[in-house]
Amino acid sequence: MTRNLQCGGLFTGGGSNTVPLPYAVPDQGTSLTGISTCSGTSLGLTNLTSAQTGSLRNCTSVGCLFGPPLPIPNSVSTPTGVCVINSVSTNASGTADCVSGASNLSLPLTSNLFLDGDLLPNRPGIQVCPVCLAGACVGDAAHDGLDCTSSAQCGTGTCALGNTCHGGANDGMPCTPADTAVNAGFPTTHDCPPPALNNIGGLPIAFNLTTGSTHVTAQALSGQNQVFCGFCRDINAAGTGCFSGDPDPNCPHNSGCAAAGVPFPCCTGAGTGSCDPQTVIPCTSAAQCSTAGSGTWPDCQQRNNGAFGPAGGGAHTINETGAPAGNMTNGLGHASTLVSIFCIQPTFNATVDAAGDLPGPGAVSLPGTTQLLP
Repeated sequence: MTRNLQCGGLFTGGGSNTVPLPYAVPDQGTSLTGISTCSGTSLGLTNLTSAQTGSLRNCTSVGCLFGPPLPIPNSVSTPTGVCVINSVSTNASGTADCVSGASNLSLPLTSNLFLDGDLLPNRPGIQVCPVCLAGACVGDAAHDGLDCTSSAQCGTGTCALGNTCHGGANDGMPCTPADTAVNAGFPTTHDCPPPALNNIGGLPIAFNLTTGSTHVTAQALSGQNQVFCGFCRDINAAGTGCFSGDPDPNCPHNSGCAAAGVPFPCCTGAGTGSCDPQTVIPCTSAAQCSTAGSGTWPDCQQRNNGAFGPAGGGAHTINETGAPAGNMTNGLGHASTLVSIFCIQPTFNATVDAAGDLPGPGAVSLPGTTQLLP
């Protein structure tokens, strides 16, 4: 079976993912890199700081924001929708050719997840991130976000005719949209952050973007076929099914130890052992997990086999093809597409991991404009 991955889309999860794919990617994000070296037509790319670019929203150094807030709604289970705030975790680096327009950019991210569900249930569609709208009601929960032309349509609230945040910490405050109305979850902007209390933590995303082609082939690991993204797991030790680093009390922890090796190999006695603390351990073979926690997480698997479900358990290869910008020496903007395939570790939020089938693979294509600036 072959499935085309939509340009401009974000695909995530294993073959049992139930969240409708792909997720739409914000369409007006900007990231600026510097030129560190120049040899003939070959350029070395380096990070720029917010002091150099004038904003945290377009720089490429640690802590810079990558794109506007990303809505990941789940129409199958609305409460499990998340709003993602991406930030740079490692300074950008890469290469480009100013004549062919080919480029490669390493830009590792941290994706902070906000389990928001639907912030504006009275408005059509799912707004998992706060949105920046003009002509919508504020100040009345029963009408918040509904389109309006006068305050008479807003109950006890008012009709905000200018761009205004709807949902989140800055609800009712002025804003500037950072993307277009791609779908009902947009436009978003960092002027309108999600509720801080809904933050369920951050995930590392190893973005290696290229205008060329990239592919990943699945393996059979630890009794699981079609594994794209392995993480050390307990299947054949105590049989808990837990991945290393899971804080769930039903997973291996020192507090669950009854005696040396009981019930987990990491136990050294009653209430003692090497089960805590543990971290998520990525792997490409079970040999890398054989000693994890004294053999407590000996298996290398993802949550379920395959990619980008539902019914994706048989997926064996992920291919993505970018498009170079062409000759950029005229200083004009040129259409190009960057692509990346990466692994997503578990969030350890049971509902999110079950719905999104995490850990598992991810793939994205980012069509846009590439330009050499003076």
